[in-house]
Amino acid sequence: MASLTGKVASEKKRYVIYTRCSTDDQAQGDFTTLDAQAHHCRNMLEAFGHELACFGNKGVINDDGYSGKDLNRPGMQSILNAVNDTRQFDGIIFFRLDRLTRNPRDLYALIDLFRDKNIDFVSVRENLDSSTAIGRVVIGILGLLSAFERELTGERVKASALARVRQGRWIGGGVPYGYKLINDGPALPNGKQPHKLVVDEELAAKLHVIWELAAQNKSLSEIGNTLHGMGLKSPTGKLWLRQTISNILKSEFHKGYLHYGDEVHKGLHKPIVDEALWEKANRFITAKLPGHRFARAWGKRPKSYDYRLAGLIRCGKCGSHHICISCSNRQSKQFYYYVCGRGKQRLGCTPDAISATAFDNAVIEFFKKASKDQEIIVKAIGNAVLESQVKLEKLEKIIHEEETKQGTAKAESKKLLALAMSGDIPKGAAFKDKFADLEAKIVEAEEKLSKLYAQRSAAQMSANSGQFLHDNIRFAMQHLDTAPPDAQKALFRALIQEIVIHDGKIEIKMHLNATLAQIPADTGPINEKTPRENREALTVKGSSLSERLEWLPGQDSNLQPTG
Repeated sequence: MASLTGKVASEKKRYVIYTRCSTDDQAQGDFTTLDAQAHHCRNMLEAFGHELACFGNKGVINDDGYSGKDLNRPGMQSILNAVNDTRQFDGIIFFRLDRLTRNPRDLYALIDLFRDKNIDFVSVRENLDSSTAIGRVVIGILGLLSAFERELTGERVKASALARVRQGRWIGGGVPYGYKLINDGPALPNGKQPHKLVVDEELAAKLHVIWELAAQNKSLSEIGNTLHGMGLKSPTGKLWLRQTISNILKSEFHKGYLHYGDEVHKGLHKPIVDEALWEKANRFITAKLPGHRFARAWGKRPKSYDYRLAGLIRCGKCGSHHICISCSNRQSKQFYYYVCGRGKQRLGCTPDAISATAFDNAVIEFFKKASKDQEIIVKAIGNAVLESQVKLEKLEKIIHEEETKQGTAKAESKKLLALAMSGDIPKGAAFKDKFADLEAKIVEAEEKLSKLYAQRSAAQMSANSGQFLHDNIRFAMQHLDTAPPDAQKALFRALIQEIVIHDGKIEIKMHLNATLAQIPADTGPINEKTPRENREALTVKGSSLSERLEWLPGQDSNLQPTG
């Protein structure tokens, strides 16, 4: 993948410039105008050989007068639609992150979307360039933080819903069959109309027959035929199914209770059926008598395992990649493995299986606990930062030289013009040639400086990304085990180039020009015929890390949209 922060791209990519400016931004200035944002983005693209896509207004999408609090903007929506439907561009570039969005949750969602669709995105002023190794690691860490934020959001939603249930208040969702929503008082100042749930008396009178018939030991099919004869349609407006009847019969909501998680509480809504009749009907239904049984024609498929290191493991004997396989025992318990692809096909290598669950956990524990090897990661990042700083110093030297040349040419041009205007030198052909030559040098220097300034911004961007990693990598590693599988996989793919399995040792090669020390591997996950939960295979004993408490899973974060 070509990089904006590295050498000039060998292959041109099509970028869309996105700019946004709200009314408040216009009052602040400081590169917040649309033209100024587009100018800096265009300089960056020109400096590194990329081009504008045939999208929007000559490759530029403007959202003029729209706030960054959400993504409900015409320009942003056109980009999202294009990303989801057709690939009309290869990347998106914008001046600052707050031009894209001021909402952290929206930022994380965009990062996930662009990563899944393989769309590069670059922030000129800040630390995001998904086409570089450092940028991908930054995105991996942001993905990890976004997973924590999603978890916290889920906990907050769950806590709010549970509080409503404990108060006897309906938490919303699909309106239960037999009820309807009516307006509850005047509209709120924000324009939303409050509603309350009441019994649909006409429908409830017919629906009550379900519990009456079930209490008489009628089968689900008989109840369905009776409802059909009454002309009562199902909740979907179609014919009744036994599953639908069973769900309504067993619904505690219809007897006046609310169920959420493991808790059941008395609701404030009016019940359709009294508790005694409900209990009697359900005793027959749950007794598994003939005619009451309801089961799917197919069983629940076991949840497949999310292989964290898929595509990253290579055999140290033959060089082939390990593939992911699974098998089950007589009790239908699933086991998951990594195995050499050539060995699996008996093509000259041994098919030694590695327990995927044990090995994934071992790698997670290794990154989490081994402080020695975290120092290697930080050192690798430090080297990347150092390279960016060296590149930045070289660019500063070249920029200084070009600025000096430009300044000298401007001074000579000004002096020459002053002499001609005062009559000290003739305004002949020699003067014109000399003046034209100086002006050409000035224009040439301006063009060079424009590209050099863009390259300097790119080098600064890499350095900023490295600083972000240096500040956050320990935190990410400490809490890697608590992140969801997709976030773990994303961070592993950003950090790890490949894992080579040798006899007795494991070599982890990193993207950031670092190879972790060859770690002795015991017989834990290696050459394992039966799964074993051994997480010490990759673990190096060391002192515990200093804690970072800014954003811990299970705790609320104070991260709020800025501006």
